[in-house]
Amino acid sequence: MTRSKQEDAVHAADAVLNELRRSHFAVLSTVGSDAAPHSAGVNYGVASTAGELTLYVMTRTHLQKARDIRSDPRVSLVVPIRRRFAWFLPPATIQLRGRAEVIDSLDDVGTATFSGFWIGRRILKAYEKSRRNGEARICFLKITPDPDVRTYMVGSNVWELSRRMEAGAGRVVIATGQA
Repeated sequence: MTRSKQEDAVHAADAVLNELRRSHFAVLSTVGSDAAPHSAGVNYGVASTAGELTLYVMTRTHLQKARDIRSDPRVSLVVPIRRRFAWFLPPATIQLRGRAEVIDSLDDVGTATFSGFWIGRRILKAYEKSRRNGEARICFLKITPDPDVRTYMVGSNVWELSRRMEAGAGRVVIATGQA
């Protein structure tokens, strides 16, 4: 039995959501008040509140990414997807664009999100220690991605890619309520 195009689209979006939840590293890009781009590697966690996809990053307010977001909330993220077997190939990627805001480090959803994965718990613990030592600049970045998500080599056949590199490019739409 074959799936319809709509079923294929939902399946592809679910595959992207699963990869986003499984991974916890991305490159976050921002634009500063001087219009200069800035990129930084970040650890992130995925929250799904009322079916809406939100990503959280824990950082400090004086760092470039937080300062940039305060002046221009537009961001992009590239999430590399590690390969288990074909490690010698470049990683597949998920590319997101959206808007971010700087929120309090004690935000319940951000804290619960970071509590849900190993490195997130380590980051929470380290920032809690910093807080006890007087650090007051800790915050979360709350990122709301656009529904249109681009991918490269996510779920692609490696042999097909060797014949047609453009076969690896993909686009999925994360529908409202799907996350």
